[in-house]
Amino acid sequence: MRKILTLIFAIFAALIIILVAFGSIILLDIVAYTATGAQTLTPTGSSVGKAIVIYDPGMSGRAKGVADKVAGDLQEKGYTVTLAGVKSSTAGTTTGYKIIVVGGPVYAGALTSSTKDVLANLVFDQGAKIGVYGSGQGATSPQDIAQIKQSIPTRSEQNLQSAIVVKIGNGEDLNARAQNFVNQLIT
Repeated sequence: MRKILTLIFAIFAALIIILVAFGSIILLDIVAYTATGAQTLTPTGSSVGKAIVIYDPGMSGRAKGVADKVAGDLQEKGYTVTLAGVKSSTAGTTTGYKIIVVGGPVYAGALTSSTKDVLANLVFDQGAKIGVYGSGQGATSPQDIAQIKQSIPTRSEQNLQSAIVVKIGNGEDLNARAQNFVNQLIT
């Protein structure tokens, strides 16, 4: 009888763990649906071109902070920048931009499904620079970049594999990392 109770308890505990794991994954995806806004940032002088930064805010909002910083840095470099949530109507219109940045949190080494969806449906002009960022725990390692690159959808019509990819970890200097990312995009 004791073995049966232990077995029942083990099965019950496993079911609870599975439910919590799936619930977390669903919750992470639902958060992306709050990213419906868009705003335009104009440079102080004349504009050198148009850029768009599309973001999934993630649970903590850190990925939105990265998007804000990247957009601000592009604006300082003279770009007219559209900052758009992944579920905004603006996120679906990416032609006409010289620079397109898409990013969000990295969970279990991969971009969120909403970020991957934007990348899978991205339509851009020839010559546009594409940047992909991930925001996550800890300092960035080469394995982090490789995992993010692997989670970028493969497409036949336009190659996203040449995108500039960065991860900005929670403990890293956001200002320096974002500025370096922007400098790579504008060169």
